[in-house]
Amino acid sequence: MAFFIINILLAGLMVGLSFSIDRSNAMRKLNNPLVNLTLTLGTLFLLMGLTVALCLWGPGQLSLFFGRITFMLMAWFVVSCCNYTVKFPRNRSSAGLSLVQWALNILAFVLLFIGKRSVRSIVIVDNIFQVTSGEFFSGRFYELFPVSTFEFFVFFYAVLVPFVTIIMIVARAENMPSRLERQRMLDNVLALLSMMVLLAYVVFASRFMPMLVTMCMLTLVPMLLLFVRAASKNEIVDGKIAARMILTGVLRYIFPAVIAGVLYVIAYPLSGISYLLFVLVYGLIVLAIMFVSLTLVRLLTLREFLRDNRYFSSFERDITSIDYSATEPNEINDFLFSVFRKYLDTGSLRIMVESGGSLQTIYSSAGDSAELPIDANVLDLLLSLHHPIVFRDWAVRDNNVSGIRLQLLSMLNDTDSDGFILLHEGRQIIGMIFLGKKISGNAYSDYDYDTFTRLYSNFFVIGYFMKNMMNEAVVGTVNREIRMSGQIITSIQENMDFIKNPKVDSGYLMVPAHNIGGEFVDTIRLNDSRYIYIIGALSGKGIAASMSMVILKSIIRTYLAEIGDFKKLVVKVNSFIRENLPKGTYFAGTFGLLDFNTNTMYYINCGSPALFMYTRAYNNVIEIQGEGHVLGFVRDVSGFVKVKKVNLAEGDIILTCTDGLIESRSLRGDVYGKGRIQNALMDNSFYPASKMAQFAYDSLVQFTSKELDDDVTILVLKYLGGK
Repeated sequence: MAFFIINILLAGLMVGLSFSIDRSNAMRKLNNPLVNLTLTLGTLFLLMGLTVALCLWGPGQLSLFFGRITFMLMAWFVVSCCNYTVKFPRNRSSAGLSLVQWALNILAFVLLFIGKRSVRSIVIVDNIFQVTSGEFFSGRFYELFPVSTFEFFVFFYAVLVPFVTIIMIVARAENMPSRLERQRMLDNVLALLSMMVLLAYVVFASRFMPMLVTMCMLTLVPMLLLFVRAASKNEIVDGKIAARMILTGVLRYIFPAVIAGVLYVIAYPLSGISYLLFVLVYGLIVLAIMFVSLTLVRLLTLREFLRDNRYFSSFERDITSIDYSATEPNEINDFLFSVFRKYLDTGSLRIMVESGGSLQTIYSSAGDSAELPIDANVLDLLLSLHHPIVFRDWAVRDNNVSGIRLQLLSMLNDTDSDGFILLHEGRQIIGMIFLGKKISGNAYSDYDYDTFTRLYSNFFVIGYFMKNMMNEAVVGTVNREIRMSGQIITSIQENMDFIKNPKVDSGYLMVPAHNIGGEFVDTIRLNDSRYIYIIGALSGKGIAASMSMVILKSIIRTYLAEIGDFKKLVVKVNSFIRENLPKGTYFAGTFGLLDFNTNTMYYINCGSPALFMYTRAYNNVIEIQGEGHVLGFVRDVSGFVKVKKVNLAEGDIILTCTDGLIESRSLRGDVYGKGRIQNALMDNSFYPASKMAQFAYDSLVQFTSKELDDDVTILVLKYLGGK
């Protein structure tokens, strides 16, 4: 009964594993048949459980039929696994292999179903699982090889076929140019060997526990798991990694198990006194052992040699520690290369920026220079795939880039690289960071890709800095912080899509209090009749805030290329701020959508201090911002932000600003406040929008009578109506 239940449970586990494999990015990229093999193994467990149940409670003919089907499917499964490993890693179809596979499947059917020598009965007698069949050989051959047909069947499909397959794999692996692929193929050899060894153990152990034969399908699970590991493997296990794996395995599993076993023997006499006391004492001992084991692993993995290759936190800390205001550009480049070498084993680094339609080298760890033409088709496809990070292994295997594969590989070969990070602002290319081959010979992995994706904003900052700050002919020789301020603010202003529609007059003013800050205003054209505006401030001051501002402005435009829903855009921006910008960064402001066809404005208040609307019909100013929630605090902001709507008529005026306009204080300590803004809006309603923004700021300067302590940003939209 227990063996029946175990087989059914294992069938369910295989179904769950198939879903896990199907969701895996690595499996999806390889497009291999492991999902089908996993489902087949689940079916095998189910059939074996059904066979055991029929042997116990059903008629003999049914148990024989389903038993034959089970072993037939097992042979098909083993042959399919061997076929998979022979074709691995390319998984290309072969007429010869398909013919051999069908021949082996037909042979299994003949051995199990056809003739007097086939399997005759499958029964359980006296708790012994018995499979009887005729003699495979006859006459003198039987005297030399006294085996039954079923025994020959098991030997042929569980030993001989996998053994021949192993020889074929080893021979192919010797001729593979890629060290990683050789190691992955040898992992498949290990998988087949594990099945053979475990099956031999089950056969041996069944002498003492005959029903264990019904668990023979369990020997296929480690083989399948090793197949999955080999298929998703993208890192060469060198001596250092192997030593780390062995030592951490000893500390995590073997050391606690041995100590716990010894102490169990020592503490067991307590069970004679009080079993509850024994359980309590031994439970505390086990907890103490686990604590010591985890502590030792944690301490040792802090060492350079045993440091875990999950390096994200340390890599992020080093990348974000760059001080752009106090460090020379070459020092930044050398530091960046040292970080890549330390955590990724990168052999070389090259940074190139866009200049005049081509990519120019501004840094190379090898000291050479190179120039690459910008292939618009290649870069457009990568941006369309949302795949600005490219590794050689992905470029070789992914079918989505088959049309540009030669160009990608040519770029990598020309720069002696194994990968690159494409830095872009929307569709505008900033530059590229080329990563040389790893010193260890490993390929760049999925973990590397995920890390680069999460830290993409930091690489964008580096590229932006190199492109706009290192050109001394453009920025002069003034103080670097002032240079950065001028460049960033100019970039923001020049990249705005100024609203060009006869229905509206727009104007803005942005005045940083200390040369540089995190405030910005932007208008983005969707089409002739629809524009989006954003105004607000990122937390923080100085260079860090300004760089975050540049990144956020760029990412909003990038998201607009793929997101058509106004609210989803804000939700996506919130996720980006929380996950990609420096920890603790938040955004307070307003997102607005102007639709001139319907004379409507949609807006989302994201912690804006004020959004005013002047209505000519009532000659009055009201606040319309509604509920708001700053971006960057919670992981999912969709439940906190709401889209509001107002209809616009001729003469209506919208004014929105940052808190620098409202909260500034005079010499006496009085707050400028919302009331003065409302009065300024009414008093200047007949002026153009740009003049209204300027007059509002002039009123603030006159009120404070001193240097401003906070940045001020104002946006005015004056609705003119008409066609």
